[in-house]
Amino acid sequence: MGSRRILRFVAIVVLGGIGIGVCLVALIPGFERFAGSSQYSGKVGPRLAALDERTVLYDDDGQFLDALGLRDRQPAELSDVPQVMIDAVIATEDRTFYDNPGVDVQAMVRAALTNVGDGELQGGSTITQQLIKNRFFKNPKRDLDRKVKEAALALRLTNEWSKNRILEEYLNTVYFGQGSYGVRAAAERFFEGRRLEDVGLAEAALLAGVIRNPEGNNPFTNPEAARERRGEVLQAMVKERYITQQAADVVDAVPLPTVVPPAELRPDNYYVDEVKSRLLSDDRLGSTYTERYNKVMLGGLRVYTAYDRRLQDLAQFAVSSVLPNTRFTASMAVMDPETGEVRAIVAGPGFEQSQYNLATMGPGSGRQSGSTFKPITLATALENGYSPEDTIDGSSPCPIKGYPDWSPVNSGEGGGSGTLRDATKNSVNCAFVRLISAIGPAKVAEMAKRLGIRRPVGSYPSITLGTTGNSPVEMATVYSTFANDGVKHDPMFIKRVEDRDGNVIYDDTGKSERVIDAEIARTVTDVMTGVVNGTGGRARLPGRTIAGKTGTTDDKKDAWFGGFTPQLVAVVWMGDPSQKPQPMGRVGQFGAVYGGTYPAIIWQKFMTAALEDEPVLEFTKPNKSLWPSARNIDPDRGRDAGPIPTPSSTSSPPYASSTTSSSSTTSSSSTTSTTSTTTTTTITPPVTGGLISEARGRGGGGP
Repeated sequence: MGSRRILRFVAIVVLGGIGIGVCLVALIPGFERFAGSSQYSGKVGPRLAALDERTVLYDDDGQFLDALGLRDRQPAELSDVPQVMIDAVIATEDRTFYDNPGVDVQAMVRAALTNVGDGELQGGSTITQQLIKNRFFKNPKRDLDRKVKEAALALRLTNEWSKNRILEEYLNTVYFGQGSYGVRAAAERFFEGRRLEDVGLAEAALLAGVIRNPEGNNPFTNPEAARERRGEVLQAMVKERYITQQAADVVDAVPLPTVVPPAELRPDNYYVDEVKSRLLSDDRLGSTYTERYNKVMLGGLRVYTAYDRRLQDLAQFAVSSVLPNTRFTASMAVMDPETGEVRAIVAGPGFEQSQYNLATMGPGSGRQSGSTFKPITLATALENGYSPEDTIDGSSPCPIKGYPDWSPVNSGEGGGSGTLRDATKNSVNCAFVRLISAIGPAKVAEMAKRLGIRRPVGSYPSITLGTTGNSPVEMATVYSTFANDGVKHDPMFIKRVEDRDGNVIYDDTGKSERVIDAEIARTVTDVMTGVVNGTGGRARLPGRTIAGKTGTTDDKKDAWFGGFTPQLVAVVWMGDPSQKPQPMGRVGQFGAVYGGTYPAIIWQKFMTAALEDEPVLEFTKPNKSLWPSARNIDPDRGRDAGPIPTPSSTSSPPYASSTTSSSSTTSSSSTTSTTSTTTTTTITPPVTGGLISEARGRGGGGP
């Protein structure tokens, strides 16, 4: 279609004074076929493409935490947009917006005369036409045919929607440059997190000025052009009597923003990164990775997390203020035992320095948990009819039948015959090696999985010394299960996910599973309270009863302290985060690092502050009348070694006939439904063969 036809069309429209829609239908060749085609029939509004939106994360208090996405867009209602922003956009982009029918004839005439002979038609578009261009068409071509189609659709959309709705959609659609889609994101990104509602004249004029040419008028890459364009917007506002010339002169002298916003919406801390990872692996958001990725990065989800800002700050301060400045670092996981909510994590030296999360330690990794694993062995023994007052030989060394190449020893002094309670308190390796031999490694491995260990746990005796790789989050899950009377919650970073319309996609709050009998959990907790009078003395909280356990590998490459009160669980790991970790010999004030040194001190410092305003609560005491009479434990014959000190009944107590299979609750309530099966307590003989090299391991088991 040539330039003469364009001019003839425009002239007829202007001189005839006919409504633009009628003129288009009557005068443009082929328009009737276009207007009546099935492709463009029906309502226009519902056919506008849905906007890509960023996913927004909220903390435990419902406050903004972070955002994820390929495009930084968060829709705003028109009532959220300051009037000065609306005035600046209308004065610059479509001064007749509230009066025109979706097209501006005079503007089209000016654009036609300017572009005659260019092959493409630019400019002259109303706000409604720009909305149609951005949301209806995928092809960016701008010839006369497309211009006509845009005009026709703009006319129809004006009849469907109010002017305010069109303007709201436009302000949420338009690209402002620098990765900013929509007016809310533009305000936040251009002006260092400023709320859209707080945008003033200077900011509004700058933002309105970049719409027509986001790259050419970018204040960060082309400040002179941006300043000039802002001045043009201010003069347009003066002309339309939105502002005075004096106001324009004052604003014209305001400096441009200089802090360049980040190019992409990437996580900038370990917690958000973990949330992103869990979203992208959750089948409830899609059956394929691509589907999940598009939903997370473009779908405008609302993600409500368990992140507690106060606890996060306290945890980070405890680590940074206690650790000496060395190559060694520490991580921590903080968990609410009643809900499974992971309230905070300290996951390494700094997210920008190393994005490997030392609190979750991804698949295929993990650090030896040392003696923090021993309570799992204790729980297995109790479930199989043992008593915490049973006596076992803890003397060192302690070779085990079937493992000729493995002869573990105690760490430091100690040993001899003592109760399981004392063996836990003093972290006696050989006592636990003989205990796992008596009850069978397979049962302990199965218990570890039930309590929350996700990584593979081998069926060999050395697991009782923590020779398998675990993470602070896993160990916090185990200890939370003890603290919660045997009811396990999977570690919950994400509480609830909603779509862009507020519909709940999934809600994980209230889910739980009973994995061990309450009496077993209470007995393990009761035994663990004695650790602060043994290897964990530096973790004491004056005025509070705590349960905990130290752990140190025998090569001093990993040191742990995990502990809990009824309200809160925290697990601390310390070590060298490199791929070739070095042993922790002399570090700061300590000649060697054990779980009872820096990890216990960090734990104590954090918990003191975290529980400062919390009531002092006591653990529920176990019913000791249910414990079987104390007996001697033999690694080959179990509890058949004879009673202490006189013969007594060998019948299993109620807690020994505990839950070995359970049902999980998936409702949003806190009620737990449990199905128990009664099992006969048997003593499994020591496993022969197995992974001898693993049994020898790097050691594990220090205090």
